[in-house]
Amino acid sequence: MKKKLIFSAALVLSLGLSGCGEDKAKEEPQKENGTKAEEPQKVLAKTVDDVLEHFKKDGLELGEVSDLPKGEFGNIRKEGKRVLIPSLGDDSGGRLFLFDNEENLKKAKSYYDELGNSGPLFYSHTHQSGLFLLQMNGDMEDNEFAKYAASLETAETGSTNIEIKEESKANKADNLTEANVGDVVKNDFAGTYTITDLYEGPNEKYKSADVEFSIDEMKTAKLVAQNPELIETAAETNVLILSITGENLSDDTVDFHPSTTKMITDTKRQIDSNVMISSFESEFIGKVIQKGEVIFDLGEEGLEGVKELKFVFDSTSKDNRFIGEKVTVVVPVNKK
Repeated sequence: MKKKLIFSAALVLSLGLSGCGEDKAKEEPQKENGTKAEEPQKVLAKTVDDVLEHFKKDGLELGEVSDLPKGEFGNIRKEGKRVLIPSLGDDSGGRLFLFDNEENLKKAKSYYDELGNSGPLFYSHTHQSGLFLLQMNGDMEDNEFAKYAASLETAETGSTNIEIKEESKANKADNLTEANVGDVVKNDFAGTYTITDLYEGPNEKYKSADVEFSIDEMKTAKLVAQNPELIETAAETNVLILSITGENLSDDTVDFHPSTTKMITDTKRQIDSNVMISSFESEFIGKVIQKGEVIFDLGEEGLEGVKELKFVFDSTSKDNRFIGEKVTVVVPVNKK
């Protein structure tokens, strides 16, 4: 009888110890000194390479990555990488910097922002998060750049407030020349064009000295300006777009400037082309062909009541002096 009591006590002790072990297993982790263990802290981006790895995890396009030369803010930056984005074209992409302090970062950001304000060819996207600065080629769509900016913020802070919009490409066109009525063309410098009407252009070629040119397309659009003061337009305005092809027939280097063309309407308006948003490369080195757009700000009136347009093109120049004659082109206003 005594042996049975001893066995029962041992069994109870064993069960009790087992139960205590289970309870302890359910408790939160303890440090050696008995205090509660802290949750492991999330490691955020500390280097440029950390951010680039985050871009990859977010599925963003990344091509070749290389170190930036010292000449690109090497005296004030901590790190710098050149990042190629293949879809933007050969040798196109952007830069990712890490700075030691806010003052130096602002100097670099101001450089790119001010350069972009000087003309559409120099525009680029910039975004700051902490001491990181991201700069991307202006040819990248706004919404696409927002994805990189959001990824940078998430990598650096753990979250982002940047909204990524779902954009429909059904009515988008790559450029103004190819756009049809209803198409939307986004230009990061000028703004957003919505094509309103197509017009019959002159089916002829014209010549100024050794340059032969034609007006290939003529269309109107509603422009919502990105920066109205910079491009000297209203926030919303009507524009006329001429798509022009020019060819140098000689071996000499000459200059032809469609972007300085004047337009006269039969309603007695004279309008200079808007040089800021007209994209035409004026230098012709030898026997080359250049294409581009010349844009006129029509204001609220548009082409209402206009039946005929007259365009006066400046003569071709060589060695800083005019050669040949000015060319006047008269076009009836007829919708297609």
